[in-house]
Amino acid sequence: MVEIKLGRGRDELAQRSWRSYFETSQRIRQNLEGSLKDRTGLTVSDYNTLLLLWEEPTHTLTMSALARKLVFSPSRLTYRIRVLEDAGLVTKTECPDDKRAHNVGLTEVGAQAFLDAGRQHRENIDEVFLSHVDDEELEVIERVFARIGKALPD
Repeated sequence: MVEIKLGRGRDELAQRSWRSYFETSQRIRQNLEGSLKDRTGLTVSDYNTLLLLWEEPTHTLTMSALARKLVFSPSRLTYRIRVLEDAGLVTKTECPDDKRAHNVGLTEVGAQAFLDAGRQHRENIDEVFLSHVDDEELEVIERVFARIGKALPD
């Protein structure tokens, strides 16, 4: 018979901590998603796609690099890129070095949409997250999630 220890000592703390993290992170994500969509028409995933392209010196990434960084399946990314392309925010072109690959580039309209959305998104992040934690807590959050992130498979 398997003995279940939940509710005792560290297990109780672990259960409470995990539940608090899971439920709160979901609520934060929903809040950010709803606010960004209402104010800019972009989803958080769209915004993160534009952010990744903005951060690149050439404002271009391959589809496979974007999928990896966004943790998206290729089919999900293909759909999202088509939506962004239809909105004029990105372009999708054949990669000159590899005819099987495609590059996604940020357009001028996409860059402006990213900058406009960024200001509003940051205000919401400040409101729902940053205003509730101090610098010391932010350092702990960064350390913990950097360590967990390194331990996870790509």
